[in-house]
Amino acid sequence: MSTADELGALAARLGYTLDPGQVTAMHDAVAGAEPAVAALRAAPVPAAAADPARGEAWLAPPAVAGSAPTGPDPRAAELRAEWSGRAAGAAQRLERLHAELNCTIRVLHARARDHRAPEGPPRPLEGVPFAVKDVIDVAGVPTTGASRTRADAAPAAASATVVARLEAVGAVPVSKDATTEFAVGGPHPPLTGPCRNPWDPGRWAGGSSTGTAAAVAAGVVPFGLGTDVGGSVRLPAAWCGLTGLKPTAGAVPRTGVMPLSWTTETVGPLARDARTVGLLFGLLRGPDGVDPRVPQLPPLPPTTVPADLRGLRVARPGGYLTALCDAAVRAGVDHLVDVLTDAGATVVPGEIPSAEQALPIGYQLVFTEAAAVHRVDADRWGDYDPVTVRRISQGITTPAADLLRALQFRVQLQAELDAVFAGADLVVVPTTPATAPRLPDCTVVVDGERYPLYAAQSRATMLGNLTGAPGLALPTGLAPDGCPVSALLIARPHDEITALRVAALFQERTDHHRRTPPVADRIT
Repeated sequence: MSTADELGALAARLGYTLDPGQVTAMHDAVAGAEPAVAALRAAPVPAAAADPARGEAWLAPPAVAGSAPTGPDPRAAELRAEWSGRAAGAAQRLERLHAELNCTIRVLHARARDHRAPEGPPRPLEGVPFAVKDVIDVAGVPTTGASRTRADAAPAAASATVVARLEAVGAVPVSKDATTEFAVGGPHPPLTGPCRNPWDPGRWAGGSSTGTAAAVAAGVVPFGLGTDVGGSVRLPAAWCGLTGLKPTAGAVPRTGVMPLSWTTETVGPLARDARTVGLLFGLLRGPDGVDPRVPQLPPLPPTTVPADLRGLRVARPGGYLTALCDAAVRAGVDHLVDVLTDAGATVVPGEIPSAEQALPIGYQLVFTEAAAVHRVDADRWGDYDPVTVRRISQGITTPAADLLRALQFRVQLQAELDAVFAGADLVVVPTTPATAPRLPDCTVVVDGERYPLYAAQSRATMLGNLTGAPGLALPTGLAPDGCPVSALLIARPHDEITALRVAALFQERTDHHRRTPPVADRIT
């Protein structure tokens, strides 16, 4: 293990300008990750995992030749009937919500007020308002990433592909929402401060798609767009009582999104229910001719509610994924599984032996790529959130051999998921071990004991980011503290529809996704 001075000198040779405090923080971060990295170095590399390109091959979609087109999704007409024409009102309510929760960086009043439907039949989501995390471009609006270094950013020349696709079907963006800095910093970004939880303003809404989750949970808009690198859609969905999807890596274009981690990052929707999430996913996915990772995909059928789940096999891994988990969260997962088995599903064995390594190795990969992204601004890191610097600086000095080994581990972890999916259709785990973190320190409480946020929050979610597998978070009830709990459905690559339909059945038979936080009544 190198000393702080040695790491600082190496960072300087690589072109990163760090002050002594940042060097010390970098050394502490590297030292904290060293045990996991050292253990991975010492483990032999299976021949099947030696070529890390297999990690991308695992994500190849099914053949599209001969795929039949699908009909319109009836959920669109339902949303249009409820929400069309309410964009200006949503923007006004968002101002009131922001006064309570600090959830918005910019309210797009003019865009909401000036929306006009074109002549002819209404488009699928004509006039329906939606929220956008402020790392995603909206044409004519600055994208700040909640960073002081972007506070004076010029307006975006064009909307991100995901925003443009929703605008093309008539939806109206009404906000650029709070996020942690560059979607990787701490809960207290210097530009904006923390976004509070709509269920309990003394808690954090979760990150990094924090403001978007708060706006959707409070009922200001029916859905929003976030990004997910280690759980950043699914964690705020869990803590705000929403349904949130991290799609298969490469299914949705990232064109017009502030980059953070090429390997792990996805764009995903948040909404109250799985049917809305499925509708949005169908609109967002597929190639745009710019993002090189997105292949041609077969049509996605609407998210319908199955009559039953006979033949569905559900795996419930234990070990690391459930060892640190509050009783209320475990009860929520049990409740979900009970509903699924009552509908005909079968619980089958399925363990992921290397799950414990996914979080530290996933972070190593994310921070190495993030350091490369932010190298261009390394001389401005003094104005970054100190948490941002501490986290991404861990990746500055990652040796090429360690980065390669992390990518090889990704292949091994994919093979472990393959072994589970050989006998199961879905994996069910807790989305996050506890209810929403307490401000200001953002510790989480598991069965009365406090734990640091970053040691607990992404234990299950990073599995999907590192492997690329899709994951759907859905609410499973309220804990005794009055805050939501959540379960995570993990599916095979490009099999989001199975998770969505299973979630739709659960939500047809329960009402957890319909519950609204107290703040919703105060901002009407």
